[in-house]
Amino acid sequence: MQTPEAFVVGYSPVPAAGRVARAESLMRRAGLSVVIYIVITAGLYWWLRDQLSLWQVLLGGIPSAALVLAFVIWRWVELRAARKSLGRVPAGEAVRIDHRGVRVGDGTSDPIWFEWPAMSDIAVAGRKIGAGPDLIVNGTFPNGGGHQTWKVPISYLDTLPGTIDSAVRAYSGGRQGLDMSGMDSIFGD
Repeated sequence: MQTPEAFVVGYSPVPAAGRVARAESLMRRAGLSVVIYIVITAGLYWWLRDQLSLWQVLLGGIPSAALVLAFVIWRWVELRAARKSLGRVPAGEAVRIDHRGVRVGDGTSDPIWFEWPAMSDIAVAGRKIGAGPDLIVNGTFPNGGGHQTWKVPISYLDTLPGTIDSAVRAYSGGRQGLDMSGMDSIFGD
């Protein structure tokens, strides 16, 4: 719910479900690659059976079989991570941005307020595998409250980072912006 008083970002399983659907599709393609590999290997053996022994065909196919197997394992790991990520998406309000600051929460504990003067940064950074990069909010609280960090994967949210950046800039009066430089590296932090 967006009002002039606040910009609210909720949790949504839709992006995480999309990631699962893509991972399932890629896993099916990996399975198809295995079938094609087996058909080509069997065809080559049948066609060259007078010139090569079965042992020679199998020995020659070990490097390509290892590549195909590694590809299937990689796709399976991606699918498993995507399904695990989908199961972790909470419900409710994740981030509330207003003129006071940013309130964050996971729905299971009390929300945390990061007031604009105490906020050190708000950024998107992290690895691209699993749930993907995180929205990270850092701040130092007055009166000995110490440093606090809160983060949530962007794929759990119902709003894109560019929209969050616009809201942060608008409600902070231009004092803050969403730092997306952490997404420049494909390997993350």
